[in-house]
Amino acid sequence: MGSLNLHNILMVLFFSVLLPLAGTGQGNAKVYTLNIPAGTLSSALQYVSKATGTGLTYNPADLSRIKVPARHIHDKPFPALIATVLQGTGYTTRTNGEGYIIYAAAMLPLKQAGTQSGVLTGRVVDEKGKPLEFASVQLKETGAQQTTNNDGVFVFRVPDNSVPSSLSISYVGKQTIETMVSPASYGRQQTFLLKELSLTLNGIHVNAVQKGTNSNSSLVFDREVIEQAQAFSLADILNTLPGREEKVPDLLNVQSITLRTAALNAAAANNSMGTAIIVDDIVRSNDANMQTKSLSMFGNTTSTIRKSGQSGFDVPFQGLDLRDIPVSNVERIEVVSGIASARYGDLTNGAVIIDRQAGATPLQGRIGINGYTTQYGIGKGFELGKKLGALNIYIDYLRSNADPRNLLQNYNRTNLDLMWTYRLSQKLKNTFSVSYNYRNDDIKMDPEDIREERVFTKTNALSISNRTSYNIYGKFLDNAILSMGFSQARQESYSQYAMNRDPRPIGDKDTTGIYEGYYIPGVYTAVDHILGKPNTASANLGFNGHWGSGKKQHQWSAGANVYISFNNGDGIVVDPATPRFVNQRYQNQRPYAYEYLPALVNTGFYIMDHIDLYPFNRKLSLNPGLRYDIQNGWGTLQPRINTSLALSKRVTITMGYGLFTKAPGMSYRYPAPTYFDIPLLDVYNEDPAKRVYLVYTQKLMHDNSYLKPMKSAQLEGGLKYLGKTINNSLFVFYKESKDGFNTSSAPRQFELPEYDYKIENGKINYWPTGKTKLRVGIWDNMAVNDIATTDIGADWTINTHRIEAIATSFNLSNAIYYSKYGSSINRLLYKDESQLATNGIWYGIFGPSNYEAWSFRSRLRTTTHIPKLGFIVNLTTNFSVYKRQRNIGNAGQPLGYVDIQSVYHDISELAPDSPIRQSLGLFSTDESDNSDPFYVNWNMQVIKEIKKKVRFSVSAYNVFNIVTRKYSDISKKVRELTQPVVLSGEISFKF
Repeated sequence: MGSLNLHNILMVLFFSVLLPLAGTGQGNAKVYTLNIPAGTLSSALQYVSKATGTGLTYNPADLSRIKVPARHIHDKPFPALIATVLQGTGYTTRTNGEGYIIYAAAMLPLKQAGTQSGVLTGRVVDEKGKPLEFASVQLKETGAQQTTNNDGVFVFRVPDNSVPSSLSISYVGKQTIETMVSPASYGRQQTFLLKELSLTLNGIHVNAVQKGTNSNSSLVFDREVIEQAQAFSLADILNTLPGREEKVPDLLNVQSITLRTAALNAAAANNSMGTAIIVDDIVRSNDANMQTKSLSMFGNTTSTIRKSGQSGFDVPFQGLDLRDIPVSNVERIEVVSGIASARYGDLTNGAVIIDRQAGATPLQGRIGINGYTTQYGIGKGFELGKKLGALNIYIDYLRSNADPRNLLQNYNRTNLDLMWTYRLSQKLKNTFSVSYNYRNDDIKMDPEDIREERVFTKTNALSISNRTSYNIYGKFLDNAILSMGFSQARQESYSQYAMNRDPRPIGDKDTTGIYEGYYIPGVYTAVDHILGKPNTASANLGFNGHWGSGKKQHQWSAGANVYISFNNGDGIVVDPATPRFVNQRYQNQRPYAYEYLPALVNTGFYIMDHIDLYPFNRKLSLNPGLRYDIQNGWGTLQPRINTSLALSKRVTITMGYGLFTKAPGMSYRYPAPTYFDIPLLDVYNEDPAKRVYLVYTQKLMHDNSYLKPMKSAQLEGGLKYLGKTINNSLFVFYKESKDGFNTSSAPRQFELPEYDYKIENGKINYWPTGKTKLRVGIWDNMAVNDIATTDIGADWTINTHRIEAIATSFNLSNAIYYSKYGSSINRLLYKDESQLATNGIWYGIFGPSNYEAWSFRSRLRTTTHIPKLGFIVNLTTNFSVYKRQRNIGNAGQPLGYVDIQSVYHDISELAPDSPIRQSLGLFSTDESDNSDPFYVNWNMQVIKEIKKKVRFSVSAYNVFNIVTRKYSDISKKVRELTQPVVLSGEISFKF
């Protein structure tokens, strides 16, 4: 075979076109005519060798498993003859002196592998002996992953051919197998049988498993776990993580994920924003989400469109809404809460890595019901032939109602996924995906509501991605992978509210200056409306290879990423004559189009290595990496490392450290301009000729290029024990995050002219008096790098193997977290605006908001599994042991104030009864210490499978109907910590 240079490799990746490889063969000029009987491949080769007198070297044990049809060979030279015999078997040949060696087509001849590194190869088949194309195979020692070719064959280089290797092999709809391959088997193809996934199999997983694929402490939910979870969205799967409560699916409120923190408020939003969601190697980015009103007027906590007294449905300042991600066609979910490898960028708190189903599957369907929520899903993987690969199609529909009696609030979701996986050659594989998503949070107008309030948030999104992998098997370079993705969405957020009040003055100019405004009537329908068109594009190019000599074999990876986000929507659609909020802190909204905003472009580069060493006959695995990201103009170097040391066959200790960054999204980077509308003369009269509203407008454009990426550093240590009857894992961590995104008040003061007026002859006249007046008590909100968080905690999991006598296994997960978080910027407040100028005050200064929080949750799950009956009973006990948040470092007292000449005065200069001190007031600390009582919640699930085709699942949340409530002395309200019993059911089938 000829070889491709690097330029040709890149051309192959970008255009997915196989470049012809020039090759030469060596053969025998003599021709043969043979009638080869049907049988096994081994018997066919014996017949050929005997009939032609040609020596053939192969493994009879492996080839005797492969059936071949009868062959009639007429006047063919030996190379063509042997190629005909091997056609469709997954095997090929190379010359060996006067004879031939028969080996797997995807397997490297041992001569190419080097004398010190072994080659591990295998063939994956189903229960009928049929090869499984696109099965996923992972070599655990190096983390390398491959998919089988159309003959079910895979091949790995093994760094050290003197030690065994661990393989994990999975295929959609099949039970994953974990197996150990001995060094004696290197270089010989083995056969691995995958059985159809069924409750009649032993060893079914019901809990996430720590497999350490992309981090020492990664948790993996495979298809077995996902099928039993009875999940309506990704949120339900992630609620089974340590530290989270397994609860009733909530489809009517935003669901986001936070990892390893007890923090709330802005710190929690930053944690969520810094948790990446990666689907089929493409990041689901939220950076182009700009569904927010004026950040200057409302800050980042109340700027989304919402119904009065409720939270909004848009998430421009946090991570993705997990409700929008169904899991019915998901094959595997890996949650990285520890040290993510250097391959992953633009994250600070971990990643959720999702692989969807690819490959031939039976027709699958499911119907789920939970309270007032129904979900329907159907899909199938079509086998299109060896050249065309497989096409997977899945359709999912969900509807959730708050109350079926009136249908006033509901959530709808529709998803359509298509994935086409095919091979252009034995070395070149391509996966093309198209996904469509529609979601609608809709709160309809209540006929009895005099406010005529209505709110909805809609999204239509189309995503396209392509992943091309090329296996090179060179002396230094093994493979190259190019992943590209593009998504475009249309987001619409709308609210209306019937206003009934006195007329209000309004200014609507888009420029700075003094002008006459006008009065709007007090009775009208106020509308907030935002139209966004977020677009994201990304590309990841990665190379994997090996180098070294002897047992010191390095498995290296290197690559680059680029992420582009832009939004060309109409933006904030405002009619100044029908505002929801008028002159709020002297501000009003104006229309703001997104279509001309610059795109955000973030790039990153990485290099990683893996090497196994054996000090004192103990295996030490090192996985160092280095990443460099350029985000919002800031460059950051991020070293990362995961290590593990096997103290024995059962005990392993781990250690990891890493730095991470997350770029600001467009909602922080490009907020709407600030418009201060300060009244100079406000004279209202029913007669339009006798009224005037003279206003000064100051327009401020915000250049937030100063925003730095959010940063975090995490140190993690772990201890794993794998016993014959019990497994135990303990991970402790220390994480520091800084430069988190927030909004902060910026004080303003204006020296403006005074005006006087007079009504003469039925008309108002006004004029400047020549005097000026200082206006204070005015500020706007600005985006800042402000939030800092320190998280300390431990995740401890114990699980037993199935105890045969009672057919039951036990799993206990515990998570205890302590977080200290808050702002570094002082708050600018006052009590009485009318007293500020009188006392010469510009603004008062109070200490920053800082908190500490504790969270301790445990979960005990017992699983009784009877394979002969296809029957499982899960009983889950959720313990909320301790949860508390406390305000720290702030007694509510002002630190001082700044006068109108911008001079700072310390509070110690003022007497307790000083009018200045009284005008500043106190900062409320009423809710500075909140805690929840200890409570327990029990959930129960029963699953029954019939003939491996139909499965029934019923769950009861809070099965004993023990409702825990907490009364707040502050709000005078009762909060339910647990809900009354809720039943959930699901029927699934496959044919």
